[in-house]
Amino acid sequence: MTSSDTLTAPPSPPSGSPRSRGKSPAAPGRIWLLALVVGVIAAVLAHLFAPARATPATGIEGDETLAADVERILGDRIVEVQGLSVARFDLDDPEAVEWASGGTADGSTPVGPDTPFETGSVMKVLTGMLLAEMVERGDTSLDRTLAEIFPDIDFDDPEVASITLEEMATHHSGLGAVPTGDENTVLLDSLLLIGPYESATPPVEGLVHSTAGSKEHYLYSNHAFAVLGHALAAEADSTYPELVRERILDPLGMDDTEVSAERPEGGVLPYFEPGVRVAPWTAVDYAPAGVATWSTVSDLVTLAAAVDDGTAPGASSVEVLREAVTTAGEVSEEEPAGGGDEETVMSLGMAWHHLRFPDGREVTFHNGKVYGSSTTVMFDDERAVVLMGNSYTLQETGLALGLLEGESGEPLTEPSTAVPFVLGMTVFLLVVPPVLLLALMIGRRTLITRRPLDRMRIVSLSLGNLAWMVYLQRGGVWTDLPSVAFPLAFGAVAAAITVGVWHWRRVPVEAGRFRWLHVTVFVLSTLFSLTLLGTMAYALAVAYV
Repeated sequence: MTSSDTLTAPPSPPSGSPRSRGKSPAAPGRIWLLALVVGVIAAVLAHLFAPARATPATGIEGDETLAADVERILGDRIVEVQGLSVARFDLDDPEAVEWASGGTADGSTPVGPDTPFETGSVMKVLTGMLLAEMVERGDTSLDRTLAEIFPDIDFDDPEVASITLEEMATHHSGLGAVPTGDENTVLLDSLLLIGPYESATPPVEGLVHSTAGSKEHYLYSNHAFAVLGHALAAEADSTYPELVRERILDPLGMDDTEVSAERPEGGVLPYFEPGVRVAPWTAVDYAPAGVATWSTVSDLVTLAAAVDDGTAPGASSVEVLREAVTTAGEVSEEEPAGGGDEETVMSLGMAWHHLRFPDGREVTFHNGKVYGSSTTVMFDDERAVVLMGNSYTLQETGLALGLLEGESGEPLTEPSTAVPFVLGMTVFLLVVPPVLLLALMIGRRTLITRRPLDRMRIVSLSLGNLAWMVYLQRGGVWTDLPSVAFPLAFGAVAAAITVGVWHWRRVPVEAGRFRWLHVTVFVLSTLFSLTLLGTMAYALAVAYV
C-alpha cells in the first residue's frame, strides 16, 4: 500500500464499535460444543424439575362395569384426568352404588369416594335447595326483591334493586358474572390461572354500582348466585356457611361438604390439566356460587338420592320454574347450558338444569368448574351419576352423559373446546422463539429482517425466550404433547444464550438500520418480556407455594 493510499482510505471501525455493521465472526466449534453441553444439562434439569409436566391417570379401578364404562368413554381423553372419582346408581335402588376411581390427588395419593374435591358450581344446587326450603317454611318468598332484603343499599341501577330471588335462582337476573367494574381485574387473574374472584368486590357490596341487563334471557351469573346466598342468610339473620350447614348439610348427613378457604384434610391438589398445578379458589364471599366449597362423591351421592326421592330439605328446587329458556348470545362450554346443542331444550329449576335432547331423552343436572376441579351431579328417570375430578380440562358433562347411558354411551373423541387453540399456541411458542434465537446465533443475522447481530438483539431475544418458557409453564397444554417437548425447547434456548455470551464482546451495542426505531423496539420488547416473566413467575408461586 502506498502512502497516498494510506492518506485517502477511510479508517475501518473497530470490531467493538457501537455502530459497526459488519457481520461478526462465527462462533468456533469449541463454543458450540460448550453450548451443546449447556443445552443438554438445561434440558435434563428442565425434565427433572420443571413444575408443569403431564401426569395423567393411566387407568380406572373399582366396580368392574362402571370402571370399564369410564375407561371406554374417556378413551384417549384419559390424558385429561389427574384424579377422578365416580359413582353411579339406579334410582330405584340407591343403596346399590357402583364406585370407580383413577389417578391421584397430588401425583401419588389415589383418590376415592371420600376424597374432598372443590365442588365448583355444583354448590349452586345447595343454594337453590336452601331457597326452596326457606320458601316452604315461610321465611321468604320467590318474589322478594333485593331492595326489600337490603334496604340500606343505595342501588345505582333500579333494575338491580328490583331483582327477585327467583330471578337469581334461575339465572334471569341480568347480572353479569362479576360486579360491574371488576371485569378487567377478573380477566387478568383468569389469564394467570388465579382464582378470578379473589380480587373481586364482595358480591353484596358490588350491587351498589352494578348494572343489570335484560331479564328476558338466561344469563349464567356467579355474582347473582353469590348474592342469592347472602340474601337468604340476611332473611334468616345468619351467615351463608352456618345457614346451609343447619338447613341442608346436617339434615342430610353431608359432613364432608364445607365452605373453607383452606384445603381440607385429605383434599386434592388442584390442577388445570394433569401435572399443571393451580391454586384453589378461596373467595368465601362467593361460596353460594361454588367458590371455596368442598365435597366428596359420597356426600353428593347422598344429595342426589335424597333430591330424587324428595326427602332432601328443599328437594322441590328441582321442579321446573322456567320452561324452554333462551340464552343471550354464546354460552361458555363450562356453563351447564353448554351441555347440549342448538336443538336441545333447556328448562330451569332453582339452580338445577333440565336438558331435553332431540331424541327425547331428558336429564337433570348441574356441573361445576374451577381452575382445579370439574364436577357433575346428573340423573335421568332411571339412574344417577356423580363425578369429581381435580383437573379443569376434564370433560365432566360429556363423561356423565355417557355413563348414564352405560354401554351405549358415546366415547369422548375430541379435547375440550379451549384445548386445540392453547395446544397450537404451546407448539408455536415451543418452536418459533427458540428457532429465531438459534438462527440469530448461527447466521449472526435475524432470520426474517436479516439485520446483523448486536447486543440489543442478544438481550431482547434471550430475555423473550426465557419469558415465553416461564409462560408455557403456566399457560401451556402438555397432555397432548411428548414429555420431552419442553426440555428440548428449554435446552435449545440455553444453548443459544451460551453462544450469545461468546458473541457479546465481539458485536456492537446497536446495529439497526434506523437507530431510533431499533432502540424503541428494544425497550418495548424488554419491558414486555420482564412483565411477562414477572407475572408468570408470580402465578407459579401462587400455585406451588
